[in-house]
Amino acid sequence: MNKKKIRRYLQELRYIVPTLYFNFHYLPFRQAVRLPVVLYKPHLLACKGKIRLEPEDGRIRHGMIRLGFLNSSIYPNHGITWENKGGTVIFRGKCLIGNDSYLSIGKKTTIDIHMDFKTTAGLKIISYIGMKFGKHTRFGWGCTVMDTNFHPLFDMVTKEFKPADGPIEIGDYNWFSTGCKVMHSVTTPERCIFGMGTVVTRGCVKKSYCVMGESPVRILSENVMLDFEHDTLNYDRKSTD
Repeated sequence: MNKKKIRRYLQELRYIVPTLYFNFHYLPFRQAVRLPVVLYKPHLLACKGKIRLEPEDGRIRHGMIRLGFLNSSIYPNHGITWENKGGTVIFRGKCLIGNDSYLSIGKKTTIDIHMDFKTTAGLKIISYIGMKFGKHTRFGWGCTVMDTNFHPLFDMVTKEFKPADGPIEIGDYNWFSTGCKVMHSVTTPERCIFGMGTVVTRGCVKKSYCVMGESPVRILSENVMLDFEHDTLNYDRKSTD
């Protein structure tokens, strides 16, 4: 067994008690005994609602969902904060959410996370209406996804309140770079890339095989995609020069 695996198991053992509680609290016994959800430095503010495991390959494996582990050293090693007030979270495969991340889940919402969902650190998900994330979704550092802004504005002309919430549906293979904000009522097609700091709203440009960014959002580059087998530069690799 290599050092990386040993370190991983030691981290898991450190928080085995809350991991055991979380799995057996939320999952049927036959699933829970496999410990498919592994927590690191968890802050469990509310554990109501439901979790459903519906992996697309039909296999439930130990550690298929890893929440709070250190993925980026530039963010605090604060683990994961979980606040479920009664909603449902569906995991359909491997899911990795890094350190200093927060999930706030309302009473009636459903968050549907498809296979191979990955974030680095500092992700904030606030869902009170509903969210769906397609296959192979990626979030960079410090992103926020919220399906409500909590504060409706009153239109003095129409005498009605403007929409302040709405479901979010993210297409397959979407990549949100550092500091992106995804607001309520957004739907994206597959293979979208959003540049650093982009605020993604329902009215902004969203087009497949493009990089979008700036304010207002515009297409910065076309005919591009993220190659998931070569999506990260390795600066730790020894030079062959």
